[in-house]
Amino acid sequence: MSLESAGPLRAFGIRVGADEALAGTIDLRFAGEALAPGQVNVAYGLYPSWRGRGLATRAVLLVSQYAAGEGGEEAVIQVDPDNPASAAVAQRAGFTPGRRTHNKDGTGLDWYVRDLRIPT
Repeated sequence: MSLESAGPLRAFGIRVGADEALAGTIDLRFAGEALAPGQVNVAYGLYPSWRGRGLATRAVLLVSQYAAGEGGEEAVIQVDPDNPASAAVAQRAGFTPGRRTHNKDGTGLDWYVRDLRIPT
C-alpha cells in the first residue's frame, strides 16, 4: 500500500490487555500545514485512567517504525508548552526539541523531532 493509495492520515487505537481495552488513540499525518515533505506528524492521547504506564511512549515508538516503513523521514510531535507530560513522552521516545510554531489562533506549539532514517 502506498501513501497515494492509503491517504495522508493513519489512525490507530492503543489497546491493552487480553481483552484489548481501548486506552487511547494515536495518529500519523503524512501531510499537513507546516509539515515539510518527508515529515510526519504524530498525535496521541490516552484516557486518564491509562496515563503514567508508558503506553503513549510505546505507541509513539511503534508508529514511528510504521511511518519510517511508509517513507517518512522525520517524525514531528507538536506539544502545547503547558503539557509537560506530552513533552516527556516525546523525549522518552527519542525525540529532541525543535522549533516553536503558532496555530492560527496564536497558540504556541513546541515541536519535538526524530529522524526516522536512523534505526532505534
